[in-house]
Amino acid sequence: MPHPLRTARPADPFLRFNLDETEVLDYRIERGHVAFIRPGRRGGELWVSALGDDPALVAALIDDISTGRDIDGIHVHAGVYPSLPDRFTIADPGHWSIWTITPEEADHRLAPWSAMAVDLDEHDRRIDDVLLHSDSAYLFAGNDSVRRWVGVTQGDRLLAVGGESEIAGGVPHLVSICTAPPERGRGLGRSVTASLVLGSFARGASLVYLEMYAGNAPAAALYQSLGFREVGVYRSGWLPGHAPATPRDAA
Repeated sequence: MPHPLRTARPADPFLRFNLDETEVLDYRIERGHVAFIRPGRRGGELWVSALGDDPALVAALIDDISTGRDIDGIHVHAGVYPSLPDRFTIADPGHWSIWTITPEEADHRLAPWSAMAVDLDEHDRRIDDVLLHSDSAYLFAGNDSVRRWVGVTQGDRLLAVGGESEIAGGVPHLVSICTAPPERGRGLGRSVTASLVLGSFARGASLVYLEMYAGNAPAAALYQSLGFREVGVYRSGWLPGHAPATPRDAA
């Protein structure tokens, strides 16, 4: 049986691909809108995801499910956020999007584009050195949830890196894709991404998923060139007084 949240919004990409039912601590459903509480990436954090296009109803659902709880942050559709009440104003709301690709949508040049990429050992210390240049990476070398790391190397140097984890239902989730700043503009990120996508398809995946900052035009152009489609845009962030010391702790 599908989770009631998915039944309420069957076409919502966040609920289709990124909902971990085991992490839903509580939820509300009203007139095709939903809100649910889930843990954040830092221990003890509580986040509310509220999905739907009516700002008043979204706000009411957030208030209802937050009663008696100390909520750290919220996550809503990008088009709804500007119309929410001031009490939900986030100092620096993350603007991010969901992208997906299927074998039918993939560009036929994935194989040659992937030629420069090689598989990396999961504990390769160079991975974290490259990811120091990423504002969004939250999975690093040695993390058990990453089942494959690939990169582009030159001698002993790692120039670009990316990993594959998974989301709800075992859907491959591309993470921590980053190119060292001096090497950007050479197509290395495209090679890493193409290699990860091809590996997922070779194992029988029918869809590959990734998230990115919505304002990252170079990354958007890269993913579009491979065949990815943007399927959802969101805003999220910590409520006043709850932000962590570093952005890498984001939920």
